[in-house]
Amino acid sequence: MSNVIVVGISGPSCSGKTAIALNLLKVFPHTVIIHQDDFYKTDSQIPTHADLGVQDWDCPHAMDMPRLVQEIRNVRQQLECRDTHSSDQIGDIRNHLASQWANPSKDVDQLISAEALASIKEQVLRSLGVAGTRQVPFSIVLVEGILLFHDNDQSSEHHPGTVCDTGVFIYAKYETLKMRRESRTSYATVEGVWADPPGYFDSLVWPNYVKYHAGFVAAHPELATDRMANKADAAQDPWGGKVVICSSDTAAEDTLRQCVLAILAEWHKRSH
Repeated sequence: MSNVIVVGISGPSCSGKTAIALNLLKVFPHTVIIHQDDFYKTDSQIPTHADLGVQDWDCPHAMDMPRLVQEIRNVRQQLECRDTHSSDQIGDIRNHLASQWANPSKDVDQLISAEALASIKEQVLRSLGVAGTRQVPFSIVLVEGILLFHDNDQSSEHHPGTVCDTGVFIYAKYETLKMRRESRTSYATVEGVWADPPGYFDSLVWPNYVKYHAGFVAAHPELATDRMANKADAAQDPWGGKVVICSSDTAAEDTLRQCVLAILAEWHKRSH
């Protein structure tokens, strides 16, 4: 049995994925975070949207998916060969993968109170029957990005969702995402800086999110509307239930707890 869990945290742009990932690191210290944004192709290789005539940074072809998947596999293998309880060894890998792209909110450390974090940590220790975080019996490869559980070509060995053991899909209301995205002035890229042109969220970011997650949205309409899915008319979940759905319109503490529960459920499933 592997003592490494690969967890995918995905969702639309500006849904709060990076902030939750960084707070998960406080709960599970034996964790390496891989940011999908670090696997964008060079600026000159980013495809141009056929209808809009602008670069499309929010489609699968903008990213080097084969390299991302190989990196996930490599890190998993490194962790499986190392001492689970060695913070120094985990740190060596984590530092190697330190992202220059991650763009969390400035108040990431204030999103969840110290009391709430302590409560969540205690919940983890009780669930695992250990005295401290150094005794947590597994390591985590935490992958976060906008296109981990998209619909197209799930059978491909280069689809990142296929190498995730479990996942969490964090969504938010259209208005929330639009406000967050348009409040960002620019993004560092491989070769320079990118700034969204006017109307980019409405014309490309949101439509791409819905397009590339069409199957997921059909199973969980709340991802793109205010309507919850009825079991009678919801489509089949394309990921077979291995991805937990949660909203960042609720308290960050609630989102973090759902992520923690998904990780614990995956460990208990394989250890029993």
